[in-house]
Amino acid sequence: MGRIDIILDDDLEKEFREEVFKGYGLRRGNLTQAIEEAIKMWIDFQRTKRSQAAKKAWEKRKEKHE
Repeated sequence: MGRIDIILDDDLEKEFREEVFKGYGLRRGNLTQAIEEAIKMWIDFQRTKRSQAAKKAWEKRKEKHE
């Protein structure tokens, strides 16, 4: 398993912890689970964004050659 140590703004950390506890409860490992979910969502978003940008570039290139 990998490990990433991060420093968050105090307010952001507090808000994140509150939402995790509301959604998952106070069980051990829930913060890790929520952070993994957030990272996966971020990765998916970035991939979609790149894919959309590539599609737009391809369409523009196609239009140029028509």
